[in-house]
Amino acid sequence: MKLGMTDIITTVVNTPGRALARSFIDNVIRDRVEPVIGSILYCDLALGYIEHSGIYVGGGNKCIVELHNDNGTCIIQRVSPEEFTSAGTGFSIYVSCEGTDAVGGKKIAKTARSMVGKCLGRYSLTVNNCHMFSDYCLRCGDKKTCECYEPEDYVKHFLNGEMTLTHLKQSAREIIGADNWLVWKRD
Repeated sequence: MKLGMTDIITTVVNTPGRALARSFIDNVIRDRVEPVIGSILYCDLALGYIEHSGIYVGGGNKCIVELHNDNGTCIIQRVSPEEFTSAGTGFSIYVSCEGTDAVGGKKIAKTARSMVGKCLGRYSLTVNNCHMFSDYCLRCGDKKTCECYEPEDYVKHFLNGEMTLTHLKQSAREIIGADNWLVWKRD
């Protein structure tokens, strides 16, 4: 049986190597971008089946704030881009963009920085994870005043019973106009 180009592409896209193929295409063919303060970031963790998200806050090497799963406990910490991707299989970090321009917000970054060092309870893949933290920063950063910085307020903040990258991307589209995700141009 002879495979056509469409069959080959479909096979590559639907295999565990799809994240690596997508990352290669995104790094070599598509535009890349520098994040701005408050950009939402994500990278692949498990061959594209699970992703990790955080907030770009600038300020040198430790420029990303993330929710870290520390043996089942959620700890907010500042990390380098290398540390951000170290737990996964991907090497690309995707940045929230409107078209080809990175988008974010200073208040989003301020919210993320204010959470560094906090323990936010037990980690859960579905209801207390990095996407929930990133969405929290996005939503609180969007408000004129937000007093939800305590862990108990953090958990109450979410009406959504499930937080995935899909939900985070939807929030980013609604709040900061992110309609595209481009690879961070790191040289």
